Amino acid sequence: MRSDELRIERLLEHLKQHQAGKHARNTVKEGLLASRAVIDSLIDLLEEPSTSSTPCARKIDIS
Repeated sequence: MRSDELRIERLLEHLKQHQAGKHARNTVKEGLLASRAVIDSLIDLLEEPSTSSTPCARKIDIS
């Protein structure tokens, strides 16, 4: 049991040193922003009249 606790402590220290939490938060944030972009595009597509012949890309600021 003690060896498992030691491994967990080492893992937590490693994650802390490499700022894994910060990377995880950034990954989640980017995923949510990408999802929002897809949803916004779908809403725009549904709201636009069907006379538009080609779709256009929109720039989305990620901050």
